[in-house]
Amino acid sequence: MKVVALIVQTVRELVAKATLFVLAGISTLIILVVLLSIGSTETPEGVVLTMFSLPVSPPSPADKLAEVVSIMQAGFAGGLFVGVVIFGVFATAGIVPDTLEKGTIDLYLSKPVARWELLLGRYLGAVVVMLINILYFLGAIWVIIGFKVGVWNVHFLFAALSLTFVFACLFSLTLALGVLFRNTAIPIIGSFLHLFVIGGILEHRDQSLFLISENAVYRRIIDGFYYLLPQISAMQENVANLIMQQTITWEPFVQSFLVAALYFGAAVVLFMKMDF
Repeated sequence: MKVVALIVQTVRELVAKATLFVLAGISTLIILVVLLSIGSTETPEGVVLTMFSLPVSPPSPADKLAEVVSIMQAGFAGGLFVGVVIFGVFATAGIVPDTLEKGTIDLYLSKPVARWELLLGRYLGAVVVMLINILYFLGAIWVIIGFKVGVWNVHFLFAALSLTFVFACLFSLTLALGVLFRNTAIPIIGSFLHLFVIGGILEHRDQSLFLISENAVYRRIIDGFYYLLPQISAMQENVANLIMQQTITWEPFVQSFLVAALYFGAAVVLFMKMDF
């Protein structure tokens, strides 16, 4: 019950932040654009998807329309994740540093709440807020496309849970950096570096870092760095595969879950050793 109360409190705090309203506003704007613009037109060659009455797909037979729609939905999900990360990390990165401020942490520690419960409640609260935002966007897009095009791809809804899981894995790194450095800037910078630079380079290390040297030890060290970080890029690719009902590789999700647990555990250990 203590953790649940902390989750609710964290959700309330984050909902009150303007950044999340900006994210919800952007999602709403995109939803309205999709609602007003998307449609389909039947031609002798097949069904054509349209945006603002302009064709955005080649004519597709009725039995192939779902495949075309799923590709469009994968694009929506990918764009949403970038938006969620940019605004979500900004909104949630300060959760731990704010909690560790003098006065605030004294208030929490004066209550019968274990330190690991405090971190877990703050962590899960941030993840729940992101889940709500993701469900709102994907759910609305799913309903619009379903009614206007006639394709109800339930895998698109399942992607909401997958995208939330990806964010949760990334946020474990943000949380650990927040406990270690007790400020907001470094967790944001570290998360963005991993997401937009380091993660991509390590994911495609055979085409970049491995070209520097063929030394086995060097390559194992690079592999070690890769497996010590959440595999965000690989998971995103598999979320797209889920939406398009293609083969999914679960290894990146399992590895990222273990790494996220490792970062959260390290944050708890460090937090337990802190004096206030």
